[in-house]
Amino acid sequence: MSRRWLGCAAAAALIAPWAAAGAELSLSVDANALHADMPFVLTLTAKGFEEEPTPDAPALAIDGCTVTFLGVTPNVSSHIQIVNGRRSEWRDVSFSYRWRVVAAAAGRYAIPALRVDQGDLEAEHAAATFEVGEVPATTDMVVRMALPERPVWVGETFDVAVEWLLGRDVESYEFAVPLFQLDGATVEPGAGGGETVRFAAGARDIQLPLERSRVQENGRAYTRFAFPARVTLNAPGTVDLEPIRVVARLAAGRARDAFGFSRPRYELFGASGQRRRLAVRPLPVAGRPDTFVNAIGTGFGIDVQASRTVVSVGEPIDLTIRLRGSGPLTGISLPPLGGPDALPAAHFGVPDDSPAGEVDDSGAKRFVVTVRVKSAEVREVPPIAFSYFDPSAGEYRTVESQPIALSVGASQLVGAADVVAAPAAAAAPSDSPPVAAPGGAIATLLGAQMQISDATDTRGETWGTERVGAWLGALYGAPLLVALASFYLSRTQRRRSRARDVRQALRRVEQALAARAPARESAPTIIAAMRRLADTVGADSSAATSTLQSLETTAFDPATAQEAIADSVRDELGRIAREWTRSPTKPSAAAAVVVLLCAALHGVPGAAAAEAEPVDQARALYQSALAETDRLRRVRLFAQAERALRPLAEAHPAAAELQADWGNAALGAEDRGRAVLGWRRALRAAPGNERAGTNLTWLRDRLPAWLPRPASTGALDSLLFWRSRFTPAQLHLIGAAAFAIGLLALVPWRGRRIRAVRVLAIPAAVVWVATTSSALLAGNEDDAVVLLDGATLRSADSSGASPAFANPLPAGTELTMLESRDRWSRIALADGTRGWLPSSAVERIAR
Repeated sequence: MSRRWLGCAAAAALIAPWAAAGAELSLSVDANALHADMPFVLTLTAKGFEEEPTPDAPALAIDGCTVTFLGVTPNVSSHIQIVNGRRSEWRDVSFSYRWRVVAAAAGRYAIPALRVDQGDLEAEHAAATFEVGEVPATTDMVVRMALPERPVWVGETFDVAVEWLLGRDVESYEFAVPLFQLDGATVEPGAGGGETVRFAAGARDIQLPLERSRVQENGRAYTRFAFPARVTLNAPGTVDLEPIRVVARLAAGRARDAFGFSRPRYELFGASGQRRRLAVRPLPVAGRPDTFVNAIGTGFGIDVQASRTVVSVGEPIDLTIRLRGSGPLTGISLPPLGGPDALPAAHFGVPDDSPAGEVDDSGAKRFVVTVRVKSAEVREVPPIAFSYFDPSAGEYRTVESQPIALSVGASQLVGAADVVAAPAAAAAPSDSPPVAAPGGAIATLLGAQMQISDATDTRGETWGTERVGAWLGALYGAPLLVALASFYLSRTQRRRSRARDVRQALRRVEQALAARAPARESAPTIIAAMRRLADTVGADSSAATSTLQSLETTAFDPATAQEAIADSVRDELGRIAREWTRSPTKPSAAAAVVVLLCAALHGVPGAAAAEAEPVDQARALYQSALAETDRLRRVRLFAQAERALRPLAEAHPAAAELQADWGNAALGAEDRGRAVLGWRRALRAAPGNERAGTNLTWLRDRLPAWLPRPASTGALDSLLFWRSRFTPAQLHLIGAAAFAIGLLALVPWRGRRIRAVRVLAIPAAVVWVATTSSALLAGNEDDAVVLLDGATLRSADSSGASPAFANPLPAGTELTMLESRDRWSRIALADGTRGWLPSSAVERIAR
């Protein structure tokens, strides 16, 4: 179903404009018919004016109609013309003023004269009229709106749905939803996907998803269409809503067009809902916490992550604050960060202005706030409270972030980025590697491989990762098709040989009949060719006996022996020969095999050109960080490089060097969670990547001793050494190639069979079984990494549940994802300990 719009005023009688000084105005509507209670758009187009400034819109009021100004759109086009060598250039400037108009009843309405001024230019459109018709009602349509049965709160986002029951086929339709036109109403699409339908909502249009089902109502079957939406009202009070209305062209039998062909006939009908009342309550004043700003919804949560946790007094820390919840996030602000309920003023310096924040791809609103530590007594970033109003419970709720442990010294400490540019000899020797406390930072990068990848290798993807499915289809499908083709040729060899003999015999008959020699010379050749053809095809030659006898008589009759054979005789013998060789047409199996083979090989990709990515800036930031001597600026440069590399790494999961660069940049930025994530993804793309393997082992050794780690390589892994050298995709490709070699070795090729070739099938089968089974068992798609420091593993999916592990988990903890529920994920540590973490704190390695 699609709505058809005509860019002309088919139902409006608009008087022609009057132009002055080259400027002119014209009126048009966007519908082919105008109906009562149904909105349409009236457009005033102004031409001949200057590009700047934009002329003010004329005031428009139409008696008996509701008029809403939708805005003005400037249109500028440039033209160049060359005639007889002379070049002319000019610009066309026009402005389109749009109003949404709703007529209360059928009848004729008057548009007053409209005037547009711009400096010395002016133009006026004379008064015009338009006709609005009434639409007959029908029982074949029912329209209504599903609203909450309870009062709603100011700022609450609640679910509504437009329901349309339809009993006949429909050609086009248009809805009028008064709720969507309320001042201050915000309308967004509801849950659902796939097909969408356009609705007018104030001065803009929205696309609502369509849900389709079959229902029975009042003893009649209907097709039910539901259009879910989410609405937010920003003014309290009682709202009396006019009935929702739909106008549609429904099937009304059949008619014949101008050419006499039968076609469906459609007629216009309308349906209206009922008047509705909606109570909008103001937010309660009693019990409103100081940390409440403007968040309204359910299930809100707050997560805080620190850019570093080993600092000196006076040094800044970037706090990344993420807010999540079911309510609208666009307009949410942070609560005040200073004061006893947040960051004590004696311990932290906070900015006076709250940052704007932005909604990221994960569905959370992200704020970055820079604070400074003011006292050496600080041991943690205390919990930050966030309050919101829960409309379902009708009360305010407060949630808190997890505290973040800090290590604060009176003097500057050596941070992770300092060692990047410092000489190795300057590092003090130590018998054991320094270990960071949970949530703390690594104090030195001695032993880590921090070099960046070669520029030519950064975007290079591991072989076997591009269109694996097409290659596997070709390697498995092509040998099977070849084997089927060989079997087909072997089974049909005798039949094809006989068909070749028949074609040769028929060709001799046709050549003999085509000769124009006298009957005495050509008749014996024709008779012999016909008899040989009959013997070859095994045909009954009685049908040609009389004709051949007549031909023999002609050849030995002195009166006719020197004359050419009559054309009628030649045609008759040609017809008989073709009937002998005619057989029912059968589909060619060989052709089918060739078609299937081509289809399989068609999916094999060629070498694709390397896609250019904006990596130069990220690499420049990384190299600048390596060269920076100031620790604070170095960490920030590494953080900028990590943010620049992150979307590139997500877009190219098979580029192992790019993943390793991202992990190294995260390590330099003191973000251990994303460092481990980048290295694990690099090893997933290329198990032999040296930088990722070395740095991952290096960082694992510096995690707390009480933290469970993934098991090291065992005896089985040493035996099946190929599992650690190839990715699952590569193992699948190797197995498919071995399958192709083994099957082709068993094909009975024509000519002498070589035993040595057939023996290849045995080792090929062994390789196929070993690699394919290893690929199916290799890797764990549910492996994940903790991204946030100090994440508490809880015994249930609730922030109030008791801890399931003695210590908070540091960023970089490797675990296995068992289950995901909304905002919580059930995980298992390497030692088997299981519990629940916020989904925002972990991320899967496999994408």
